[in-house]
Amino acid sequence: MAATKSPRPRRGAAAAGAAKATTGLRIAAAMGLLAGPKTKHFNAKVSPKLFQAAAEQIGTTSPAAVINAALASLATEDELGPWLARNWGVLADAPVDLLDQIDL
Repeated sequence: MAATKSPRPRRGAAAAGAAKATTGLRIAAAMGLLAGPKTKHFNAKVSPKLFQAAAEQIGTTSPAAVINAALASLATEDELGPWLARNWGVLADAPVDLLDQIDL
């Protein structure tokens, strides 16, 4: 009986393509931030636990994919979440007539 070969792990561009598209990556793509040649090179030491946690979030261990997702997250981050956290409870304490004046 012939031994079956297990599939080789995906590397490089193929592994990066398997990464889950995060919200940051989708927004960055829509903003044109991912267009053009990839010419910027990084050489950095990072915490293995931090890298592993980030890699698990996007479903790949490709350093390029993890770095792209992280940079896209930072580049497209908005201030809504931090603003809501800073103002927790403040809006609930505002007078109703003042809130009625806000045009959303």
